[in-house]
Amino acid sequence: MTSEVATIAPVAVSAIAGIEEDAGTRRKRTPIRRVECPAPSGLDREGSAAARPVDCPFVSDGQDPGFRDILRIPEIRAAMIGTFVLMLGFGILSPVLPNYARSFGVGYDAVGILVASFSLTRLAFDPVVGRFIDRFGERAMATAGAVVVGATSGLAALAPTFPLLVVFRAAGGAGSALFFAALLSFLLRTIPPDRVGRVMSVYYASFNVGIIAGQPLGGLVANWFGLASPLWVYAGSCFVSAWLFYQAIRNPERPANEVRRGGLRRLPWRRPFVTVLTVNGAYLFMIGAVFSTLIPLFGREDEGVGLSLSGVGLGLAIATATEFAVLFPAGKATDRRGRKAVLVPAFAGLAAITAVLGLANHAVSFMVAMGVLGVVSGYAGVPPAAMLQDLTPEGLSGSAVAAFRFVGDLGFVLGPLAAGWTASAFGFGTAFLVCAIPSAVAFGLLLSIPETMPALPRTGEAPGL
Repeated sequence: MTSEVATIAPVAVSAIAGIEEDAGTRRKRTPIRRVECPAPSGLDREGSAAARPVDCPFVSDGQDPGFRDILRIPEIRAAMIGTFVLMLGFGILSPVLPNYARSFGVGYDAVGILVASFSLTRLAFDPVVGRFIDRFGERAMATAGAVVVGATSGLAALAPTFPLLVVFRAAGGAGSALFFAALLSFLLRTIPPDRVGRVMSVYYASFNVGIIAGQPLGGLVANWFGLASPLWVYAGSCFVSAWLFYQAIRNPERPANEVRRGGLRRLPWRRPFVTVLTVNGAYLFMIGAVFSTLIPLFGREDEGVGLSLSGVGLGLAIATATEFAVLFPAGKATDRRGRKAVLVPAFAGLAAITAVLGLANHAVSFMVAMGVLGVVSGYAGVPPAAMLQDLTPEGLSGSAVAAFRFVGDLGFVLGPLAAGWTASAFGFGTAFLVCAIPSAVAFGLLLSIPETMPALPRTGEAPGL
């Protein structure tokens, strides 16, 4: 690997002309002043080659954009609304899909195959979607990905046999990999470094709110229109999202001399970049192992907390509420204090609360632990994308996002397998301890790298500290 390829530099950022303000029927934009954005300050001290400065847009007059200001940016607003609509449809589908599979007369093992097929296909396609994004652009690939998921969902609703249902559902995973990688690449290429944490927090909020809002509607839609109807709703939401992305999103500007040289082998495989991939994998491992697997079982079983299903649901709702409450503060801290500054305490807390969750075998302690888990999960989930932006060389955004998502999806697939096996073999206490190990490893790696956030100028254009 040449030193030029290994150079760590911020992602090229195309200008967002300003924060949109409505004034009657006219729209005016706050002027943006451009400054040179230096390399992440700590990296040079490790002996890395100096990164090329790139233009970074900052809000002028010391303006510190808040939640509403972020949503006034048209491209960001379109991405959030499109994501919300798509995840609303997914939320409607997810609680009904296993029962729809059972309507074909198959067993629980076959239901598991159907549910896993989507994730496994997405995992298989994650490494290759970067080259399509680099070649055809984020707008086309986000639109195409949403259309593929919508089309395959409609075909799944029409599937006459269970094997065809699995085939169509699995094919949708390829579209999902393309869609989410293109959307993340778009956000990371268009968000200025001093705002990426806050924008990503709003993005994750739209993602979560869509799922939460959709899940209670899934049973109602299925009862009114049949078990296949949520697939049609999901297909429709995908097509609406595709239309929104095609109309509102434009490909980020690229330098005229940029060569779209996508390829995983050209990424800067040094410790900071490996760390951000590990952090994302450890975080999604925790989501799959703890939130999706251990907590529902531990909360329900007599050798755990022994709650009713509604009690387990209340615990998960508490975690979701506390996570949602800290998303924007986490994004703000990521932009002001630094990516590492937020991630180190967040992953220390994540490893600690995961390790001791097996001791929370009473209803009150379980609910308190769930609240704490939601807080540290919120703070741990926002900064990785910002750190990825800091470390991705110019022109390799698509490939970097593909690697980032592949490691995350791998953690999400392996987490439930590890959690289920260890809980069956050794009990819940040991399972929680084992599932804390990836977060502890990520914590150790974070301690070993410098801060990656670019050193913002203290001239009034950037929020600073």
